[in-house]
Formats: sequence, structure tokens, C-alpha cells
Amino acid sequence: MSQSDTRPDVDEVTPGGVGGFYQFDVADMVGIVRRGWFYIVLGTLIGIAASFAALSAMPPLYKADARIVFERTVTKYLQTNRIIDGPSIDDGDTWGQIYIISSESNVLPVVRTLGLARDPEFNGAKDETGLNLKERVRGLVREARHFIFQTDPPREVPIDPEKAALDSVLRGLSVTRGDVPTLINVAFSAKDPVKAARIANAVADAYLKGNITVKIDATNIASRLVQERVGELKRQAADAERALLEYRMAHNLVGAGSNALTGDQLTSLHSHLAAARVAMAEAKSRVERIRASGDLGGPFAPDNDLISRLRAQHLELSSRASDIESRVGQDHFAAMKMRSRMDEVRAAISEEQKRLAGSFDREYELARARYDELATTVSQVLTEEGSNSGVQARIKELGSAAETLRALYNRMLERTSDMDRLFATQPSITPDARIVTHATPPVQTEASKMRLLILAGGSFMGFLLGGALLLARDSPFGVFRTAQQVSRATGLACAILPKVGRRRDQAALRGGEYALNIPYSRFAETLRGIWALINIAQRETGAKVMCVVSSVPGEGKTTVATNLASHFSCHTSQRVLLIDADFHRHSLTDRVAPQATVGLKEALEEPTEFSKYVIRKDRLQLDVLPCPLLNRIPNAAELLGTPAMQKLIDATRDAYDLVVIETPPMAAVVDFKMIARHCDAFIFVVEWSKTSQRLVLECLGEAPEILDRVLCIVLNKFDPRALKSVERYKGGRFRDYYSDRAAA
Repeated sequence: MSQSDTRPDVDEVTPGGVGGFYQFDVADMVGIVRRGWFYIVLGTLIGIAASFAALSAMPPLYKADARIVFERTVTKYLQTNRIIDGPSIDDGDTWGQIYIISSESNVLPVVRTLGLARDPEFNGAKDETGLNLKERVRGLVREARHFIFQTDPPREVPIDPEKAALDSVLRGLSVTRGDVPTLINVAFSAKDPVKAARIANAVADAYLKGNITVKIDATNIASRLVQERVGELKRQAADAERALLEYRMAHNLVGAGSNALTGDQLTSLHSHLAAARVAMAEAKSRVERIRASGDLGGPFAPDNDLISRLRAQHLELSSRASDIESRVGQDHFAAMKMRSRMDEVRAAISEEQKRLAGSFDREYELARARYDELATTVSQVLTEEGSNSGVQARIKELGSAAETLRALYNRMLERTSDMDRLFATQPSITPDARIVTHATPPVQTEASKMRLLILAGGSFMGFLLGGALLLARDSPFGVFRTAQQVSRATGLACAILPKVGRRRDQAALRGGEYALNIPYSRFAETLRGIWALINIAQRETGAKVMCVVSSVPGEGKTTVATNLASHFSCHTSQRVLLIDADFHRHSLTDRVAPQATVGLKEALEEPTEFSKYVIRKDRLQLDVLPCPLLNRIPNAAELLGTPAMQKLIDATRDAYDLVVIETPPMAAVVDFKMIARHCDAFIFVVEWSKTSQRLVLECLGEAPEILDRVLCIVLNKFDPRALKSVERYKGGRFRDYYSDRAAA
């Protein structure tokens, strides 16, 4: 596959194309770390040293812990048995208790009880030997500032020992919530372990005492409020009963409370009225049936004992009469006597029925009179009740209010009695918390417990510092560091030119003699590789004019062009011409032909006679067409694009086998675009670890006409140590082929 087949299209080398920006892989970072391990080690050592310095500057502090737990069992028991109604502290309230424990109101009694205002460790009266490193540095800085700026030292303000002691205790006090929601750790740090334990226990005890004090105060306030409420309810109940009595007296109802009809009595009257109505209807029905039954009575005739005997007698007489008639006939005297007797019995039955019918009429009249009387009574009662309904409602309202107030008064009075019995003595008040673990004098300082953590943290921070310094020095982002990065980003071949460090070698490098002095160096071998690419291009396309370009100044294109041309001229039989086409800085002329007074500008006036302006370098066996100018010219691009320039290039093609042209930077000026059409191939120079990938891709994207003519990209000024790390995978036998020593 040819080189042109592997090159991307124009769109692929523009920003955002296949190559994109910031080509970087893990191997690059590994190489950077391998080359800059010294910075990481140095940073880690600095971190360890800073950790030891911090540990040595830290005063020996002992930390003692006391634990407080909030009890719910006693409180819930008292609430369940209706002894107290106060709420218990829940999980959310423990956060608030933390601030209460560490508040000034809780710590100040501890300061006064333990006499910490007289303790030099807490009252601020420290001597110079007691100052820590931070305070000493502050003092030195303050004195230096006063000395430099000649300012008066600040006037010392008298320190309140108690206030200073309180601040010191608050700084050393640490109140945190434990792993259990109801557990709180009270810790204190001090130089004396016994003192640390005593202060931690004192703070915890002060909190419990304060809790009891608050409860007693709350109980007294509650008792006073209850007493006031009892008196108020008593007055309200008496006023309500007095209002009820006065209302009754105003409406003459003082004794009517027991004589007034109640709802049950009205219901009874209605029941009697309904019963009277039924009895009247029944009596009326009997009377009407009797009147319709006739004289002898019918099926509705009333019967009594007399009528029953008479009917039985009539039945017996009828039977005897039938028997006599069957024996002696109907006209017999005995038969006639029997019938006469039967008529008498029937007459007696009729008389008795008439008498009974008359009694039913009287019963009906009595039932009707009773119904009328009850109806009249109910009507009168309802009329009286309607006229007195407003008064009765008001009486009921006043009575209900009086009863309610009296009941409230009785309950509050009972509550007062219970509270008096419960809180008759102070020991009945129980705190919401208790101390489960008292603080004991610790045997280890805080620094000894955190020593490993501080050392590990300092080492890690030093490691990060070294890594930051390494990245600041050799940042792998946005620049080219390996030939693989260049090839991935541009799709072009890449050659590596190592940086020359020694001063005498740098002078030879600037003059184009470095490859001649050290022919077996990596630098010379890279030039041979570029020479091979140029030979291939000459055979395939007949290319003669080579242009060396770069994105920005200072990337080393002058060095590359000079050494490449001198290497060709000295190691081949070809005639080589080096042209300085930079009308702006002409650095090539300053290096190779500083004594020249005429050059390219004059040659453009006589293109076919350019040889008059060429300078021969015998040591390099190289012809140079310089560009000596005292000042920059504004029409440099126009000069490079004139027909005279075309004639000059054509003349050099005929006279030389290879023409190497150095042009101004592509990103700086437009001169390159004017001379690019006269060139057959290009060598693109990029400075290692300096030139932005984005800039290189933009330059290639803005000059699509040269992509197919770029032979390679030269990654110039490659750090030899970095190159050794990058090519570590090739082994030492690969590096044995090169020598950085000059030939004898």
C-alpha cells in the first residue's frame, strides 16, 4: 500500500475529524511517569517531611470521652401510668441536645466550678515555650511586618481570663452523635489526660444537672399555671350557676323545675290519648252492631251468664217439646205448655239483650268523654310548652354551661392534687438522660492515634503534588509526544529528530554541520530516512523542489532545512541549492551566509541570472541563495507569487538536482500559499511537546492542496530521555546502532 493510500481526506485532518485533538493513550502517560519519576518521588518525600513536621509541631493532646444516653423507659412508664404528660426526647431532638451540651450556658458553669480561669493552659496567659509552631510563625510574621512597614504594634487589649478559658474549653470540646441515635459522645482534648477526663465528665454532669433544673423550673411554672387555671375555673363555674339562678328568679321558675312536664310525661299523655281513642272506637262499634242485630240478638248479640242459662233452658224446653209432640201431638196440653214456656224464655233473653245494649251506649259515651278530656289536656300542655320553649331552652343552656365548668373545675382540681403529691420533693424529678460511660484519663495522645493517618495523607498529598509538577512540566494533552500520535492524527509518516543538548553540538547544528560531525547519531539517521523518502518521490514523480514548513516560528524548520540540504550535498553526487524564502526573519541567511548582502530579492529581478547571487559553502558542499534584508518588506507574499518567482524556480530546476526552500510559518503569514504551487513536495516540522495538535491540524486543513505532497512530518527537538523511554520496547540493541560522539 502506498503512502497516499493511508492519508486521510481533507475533512479528516480538520478539527473534529478522524484525528481530532489531544491524541493520547495510556502508553504516553506511562512514558511520562517513567521519565519524570523523580518528581513523584520528590513530591512524596516532601509530603512525608511535611507530615513529620506537622506531627512534631502538634502539641501532645489527650482526648477523653464520656457517653450520655437518653432514657425513654422511665418517661414512658410515667406517661403510661398517667403520672406525667411531658413528652420524651425523640431521635430528632438529640441533634438539638448536642448544641445544648456544647453551648456556653452549659460550659460556663464547668469553667467556674473547676477554676479554669486560673489555669494557664486555658486563660490565655501562655509563655513563649507554650506557643505552638503556628503561633510562633504568626508572631514572626507580625514582627517582620511591623519592622518593614515601620508601623506601631497594635495596642494590647486586656484579656478576660474567664472568657479566654471559656473559648479554650469550647475549642477543645467535641460533642458528636454516636452510632446509636440516642447516644452522644462528649470528648475533650487537653495536654493533661487527667484534666481532659475531669472536664469531659464535668460537662456531662453539668448537662444532666441543667436538665433537672429545667424540669424543676418547668414544673413550677406548670404548677403555677394550673393553680391559676383552677381559680379561674372556680370563678367561672360560680358565675354560671349564679346566672342560672338569677334567670329562674326573673321568670318565676324557682320552684317549677320539678313540676314542669318532661318529654317522658308528654309521651305518656299521648299514649293515654291513643288508648282512649281506641276504646271509644271499640265501644262505638259494639253499639252499632247491637243496634243492627234485632230484638233477639243476632251474631253480634252480647252474652252474659244469665243469657247463657236462658239459652240453655230454651234449648232444653225445645227438646222436651219436640219429644212430647212426637208422642201426643202438637195440640196436646203438655205440648202447648212447653211452647208457652219457651216463649217466656225467649222474652227473657230479649229483655236481657236490650238491657245490655243500653249499657254499651253508656260505655261509649264514657269512652268518648274520656277521649275528649285527654285531647283537651294534651292541647293545653302543648300550648303551655310552646309559650315557655325559649325560657326552657335558655335554662337548659345555662345549666349545661354550669355543669361543664363545674366538671372542668373538678378535673383540674384533681390534677392539681396529683401534681402536689408527685412533686412534693425534688428527688422525684428524673433527667431525660444518664451517663453510661464516664471519661477516664487516656494513655495515648491524639497524634499517636492519627500518626499513620497523617503520614498516609501527607504521602498521598505529596504524591499528588509530584504528579501535578510532572504534568505541568510534561503535559501530554493537546500536543504531540510520539510518532504514533502524529500518524493517528494526520495519517502521515512521522520522523523523529532528537534534541541536541551540548553547546558545541548546537553550534554545528545551527550551521548545518552536525550530521557531518556525528554521522552515526540518531539525528543523522533520521535525515537519511527523510532522504530515502525524497529519493522515492524523485523516482516516482520527478520531484526536485522541496519545501520545509512549520506552523509557527521556533519549531526548528531552519535547522531541519539546513542539515537536510547539507547532508544531501555531502553524501550524494547531486547538486543541492538551499533557498531562504523568508522575507520576514531570514534566520537561515543569518546562520549560513551572514556576510551576504544580496540574494533572493535581487535574483527575482534577474531570474535567469540567479547564480550571481548564490553563495558556495565549501565545507557543506552546498549552494545557498540567501535573503539578506535589513527590514521586513510589506509585499513579501506578492513577490513570492510573481511570474519572476516561477521563472526563478524553473531556472533552479534546470541547474540543480534538488532545491530545498525554507518558507515563513504557515499560521503566521500567507507567504506559504503563494509559493506552495511552485513546490513538488513538503517536509512539515512540528516541535515535540510544544506545538498544539489543533494548530497543526488547522494548518493542514487550510492547505488541502499540499496534503498529497507532504512526504512526512518531522517531530523535532525530541527529548532524548523521553525518546529513550518511548522506544524502551525496542531494547538496548536498537540504541547500540547510534553514537552521539563526533567522528575522529
